[in-house]
Amino acid sequence: MMHRKNALSEGFIIYDTETTGMPPGARLVEIGALKIKDGEVVDQFESLVWPECPIPENVIRIHGIDNHAVRNAPTADQVLHDFFSWANGLPLMGHNISFDASMVACEAQRYQMPLPSSPLFCTLKAARKLLRLESHALQSLVDELNLPPSTHHRAVEDARHTWHVFQHMMEQFDPEEVFTAMAQAKNLSDHGVQPTRISPSKQALQEAAMRGHSVEMQYKLSNGTLVPLSVTPRFFWSGKSSIMMEALCHRALHYKTYRLDRVQSAQFTEISKKCVPKRTE
Repeated sequence: MMHRKNALSEGFIIYDTETTGMPPGARLVEIGALKIKDGEVVDQFESLVWPECPIPENVIRIHGIDNHAVRNAPTADQVLHDFFSWANGLPLMGHNISFDASMVACEAQRYQMPLPSSPLFCTLKAARKLLRLESHALQSLVDELNLPPSTHHRAVEDARHTWHVFQHMMEQFDPEEVFTAMAQAKNLSDHGVQPTRISPSKQALQEAAMRGHSVEMQYKLSNGTLVPLSVTPRFFWSGKSSIMMEALCHRALHYKTYRLDRVQSAQFTEISKKCVPKRTE
């Protein structure tokens, strides 16, 4: 299929994710992938993921994966360890690969996992450049190009749809043109969140995250009410108007996102509380 030797010549991975929303704050609920060698699917990877928080109803309506479905699934660190081992450093391809790369990279950062420097290739980018169609969404391409029909918005099935889109473009255009149109400037390891600068008054939160300690904080809700909260911080990123913190809420027993500009005070607890998220039905 590939006429000249390039980054895909030794094989590649096509993968897709289903999530609780948009990265960096969203969590994985499923990852599915196909391993391609010599123009053939030679292996498949598929796993549900427990996101350590309730899945919002609006996204359940999209992919159909609910809290009951993932209640016994492994966490993202376990799944990504297996996925990276299975992928073995091969290039990664996806439809809107930047989204899936960001999801995987941010999940890995939560657990301080090293990321492979896998090259990325995007069939959406290539479809927009090469295919003159009204919509380049994956489901639209499957319908418009009369590709094999199947379920949409499930990870391994969408990976298979992506494979069919890639095959179609390789048949219709010069392979080197397709390869060039798909190539991304960034690798997988470039898609994590950048380190955030936290003000001195809030650095107890960052230190707690590094040590796995809990903190007591006074937090201002959107209505202005000040509430005491006990949390275990884990992950920080820069939002549109504030630095955001993901932390395990000891009352709800799942991970939540907090705005640091609403944290009025924070201090270590005298005895760090051992608290773990609760699996919901």
